[in-house]
Amino acid sequence: MTSLTLAYFYFRESAKTEIELLQTEKEKEMLQQKILQKNLEPHFLFNNLSVLSGLVKKKPGEVEGFIADLSDVYRYYLTHSEKELVSLKEEIIFLEKYISLMKKRFGNAYSFEIKIDNQNGYIFPYSLQLCVENAIKHNRGSEQSPLKINIERKNAFVQIKNDFKPVDYTKGSGLGNQFLEKSYDINFGKKVTFSQNESEYIVEIPVI
Repeated sequence: MTSLTLAYFYFRESAKTEIELLQTEKEKEMLQQKILQKNLEPHFLFNNLSVLSGLVKKKPGEVEGFIADLSDVYRYYLTHSEKELVSLKEEIIFLEKYISLMKKRFGNAYSFEIKIDNQNGYIFPYSLQLCVENAIKHNRGSEQSPLKINIERKNAFVQIKNDFKPVDYTKGSGLGNQFLEKSYDINFGKKVTFSQNESEYIVEIPVI
């Protein structure tokens, strides 16, 4: 094989690699835009403004804390939308504020438990919140029969587990799960796992 032929193959493979990298970067950017749009969609704000209105009338003492949590949640969305990783500790703090909003909105219809003593490592932004949001959106919970949602560290993974009580009238787009799968695959070559049985739905997210 001549040096000219070798050069041809080298530059052809280099060009192919560059195109693949550009496609990957474009896909990452599209994923980030989609998830930011999802997090900032109007109904989330309107629902929380409705909760705020109710607190003003019935529980004025809780208004200040609710506004602080809502502001922190939106600030987190905006400041982390282009990041590939955040510390697990930071993500848990954000998740707790999100859960606080959900408790104000739904009362005791959903039961949350976070058991993560080891907060070392990093995780993709919003990943835990997305799983909790999906659990709330697609499962039935009530004051009489709360839906249990557990978040626990399992060695190199964080496991999000909820009772499987699917509601009949929701059909998910799958955007949240697709986002998690693609983000971990493209950025880190890691796999997010989803499993389901008759009583539970489980997601396991790698800690980087």
